[in-house]
Amino acid sequence: MGQIKPFSLSGHNNTGEKTGLNENKHDVIKKYILVAIPVCNEEEHIVPCLLALARQETQPDKVVLWINNTTDQTHERVASLTNTLPFELEIVRVIYDPALASAGLARRDAMAHAAQYASSSALLVTTDADSEAAEDWLSRTLNAFTHYPVEAVFGRTLLLPEEARKIPFNLHEDERAEKAYGALLDQITLLLCPESHDPWPRHTEHSGASIAVTYQAWSKVGGMPAVPTSEDRAFYQVLRENGIRVRHAPDVKVYVSARLVGRAKGGMAETLARRLHVQDEYIDDIFEPVSRRLLRMRRLRKHANQLVPFEDTCMEFYQMRVRRDDLEKHHKRAQRVLDHLRKMIHRSHRDCLSDSIDQFDIPHLAHSDQAPNRGQDMPG
Repeated sequence: MGQIKPFSLSGHNNTGEKTGLNENKHDVIKKYILVAIPVCNEEEHIVPCLLALARQETQPDKVVLWINNTTDQTHERVASLTNTLPFELEIVRVIYDPALASAGLARRDAMAHAAQYASSSALLVTTDADSEAAEDWLSRTLNAFTHYPVEAVFGRTLLLPEEARKIPFNLHEDERAEKAYGALLDQITLLLCPESHDPWPRHTEHSGASIAVTYQAWSKVGGMPAVPTSEDRAFYQVLRENGIRVRHAPDVKVYVSARLVGRAKGGMAETLARRLHVQDEYIDDIFEPVSRRLLRMRRLRKHANQLVPFEDTCMEFYQMRVRRDDLEKHHKRAQRVLDHLRKMIHRSHRDCLSDSIDQFDIPHLAHSDQAPNRGQDMPG
């Protein structure tokens, strides 16, 4: 197991060490930014990840690397950056019991450790160790908090451009079609139950590669849920269940690798590897038939005073999923519903426009910036 020291979280022990240029210890002030990154065998990606954070227009104040159950040269790669980064960097090395180790546990503990340094006005941010954040990632995240009355911001996760080009064109097309359908469902949702704090355009992703939350909101829900996988989606659900407003900011972007062997069971890498072998029969289970979405919206409108996620409003209905082969049919049906709703709402509000009218000028199709041209289908 190796030698284990000082304090413990979640039934394990760890050692901590601090590096970096930030020697000026000061009180945490408003918008003090703490970034927590779970890390497991990331020798290939950890340096680009940290350098991307170093290039941020708005610098984080402190970054915590939660290096867990790692057997490669990750720590040595990080050590090579000592005294070169413009933020305080803390390295925490952890060994979990293999029977308990998981990506969800690592992110939960990484954020809990970072939260020790936070005041009530700080922001807790998390991303993935194989990610490279856009240079305006944190500045746009802060803009979302500034312009909308929210306590959490979820950003978009895209593939690194050079790696996206390695993915077969048909998988990009399938992803484009799936997201376009999801966008129609989301637009229908907003027309029936507008959310002024999270208007269109927005996205529907809940990825651990780009989550920012106020310390107060994080504390209110008890931190990240204690689940081994899909902790990002679970965190979104618990935020909504506790009445915490969330912004899905489409301009907040992080780029991740297209690797086929990942760290999280059921994560992006596993999904991509499976789809390269044989495409999934069903699309993502968050994208239901439009008839089911309308039923949920009807139930939600009956409970308009309760801030609960629409996914939970009709729990007695059995789950219905969309077969990929039937997606075009479902897309056309959703487009007809959206067009009908637009006409109805414009007609009823022609002389008395509501605050949500700006959500109606919605593009009919969602566009992806991930699919390459056919000529770029396979690397040269």
